[in-house]
Amino acid sequence: MQLKISKSTYRSILKSLISVALALVVTSVLFILTGANPVLAYYYMFVGAFGNFSLTVETLVRMTPILLVSLGLAVSFKCKVWNIGAEGQLYMGAMVGTIAAVSLGNTPVTLLISIALCILAGMAWAGIPALMKTHLGINEVITTFLMNYVAIYFVQWLIAFPFRSPDTLFPESAQLPAAAILPIMVPSTRLHLGVLIAIFLAIPLVYLLMMRSTFGYKLKAVGENPEAARYGGINIKRTMLMALVISGALAGLAGFFEVSGIQFRMRGSLSPGYGYTGIVVALLGQSNPIGVAISSIFIAAIYNGAFEVSRVLNQPQGIVDFIQGVLIIFVLSSESIMRFLEKKGVIKL
Repeated sequence: MQLKISKSTYRSILKSLISVALALVVTSVLFILTGANPVLAYYYMFVGAFGNFSLTVETLVRMTPILLVSLGLAVSFKCKVWNIGAEGQLYMGAMVGTIAAVSLGNTPVTLLISIALCILAGMAWAGIPALMKTHLGINEVITTFLMNYVAIYFVQWLIAFPFRSPDTLFPESAQLPAAAILPIMVPSTRLHLGVLIAIFLAIPLVYLLMMRSTFGYKLKAVGENPEAARYGGINIKRTMLMALVISGALAGLAGFFEVSGIQFRMRGSLSPGYGYTGIVVALLGQSNPIGVAISSIFIAAIYNGAFEVSRVLNQPQGIVDFIQGVLIIFVLSSESIMRFLEKKGVIKL
């Protein structure tokens, strides 16, 4: 059996590889300007992410919220619905899941109910801008972005006042009960059940949804040509609404997994920007679930590897943000770069 790659898939892979290569070249220039050897920098970045079993596990743990968020964004981006609000949806999912877990205490269904409610919270928070877009025609980029701040500041108020832990001086929630904590799959590591759910459940489900279902066909049709999709009998508004709601559901799940698997309390500093990182990953993965999974590992490795680069070569950890910013630039301009290379005969498709 011979595996055949379509021209469009091959083109998407090339665009991603070119974007990564150019981003690494630009980052290398930055390393040189700051007195570091780029080869050594990338070597220590790799070692910091995959140098041993423990470091590899930490990279997978870091990958989990990025992967869940970016899978959700891949769904909405495929439909050309630009959800910039995954950060807020992540916080709302985490907060509602935490409130449910603390309120229920140690019961057999605490974890399941908390997970269900965090998904619903993410869906609801994404549903607001979705309805504003489909029924009022308001641009989702503006509404989803601004709702990030509403969510984050609302959560900060909640953990500072009504849901503040009685046994701490800091603005944070009470600790989750044992029944709400995701079990550790490998002793003496932080490899929790959420990592396996993200890899072995979320990726296949999103892949089937986007690539092997009628809804996935509708997403692609609406994203590529809304008028033709409408003529073909597809409900444009419903498809856009569902795309945003599914995106919010996965972001909310990512938020609660971070609380239940890693931090065990809801804090205002829960996310270092996973919602925004997910945008980079979804774009880099060309809104393809497999591409998104690979891109999630890549970005997680940069996150964790940056600590080693900072320690050994005295480089700022802000290099992560620099690489992500450069990646966005090259991903957004990748089609123009491809056309230029094809015109010059460098690439032939």
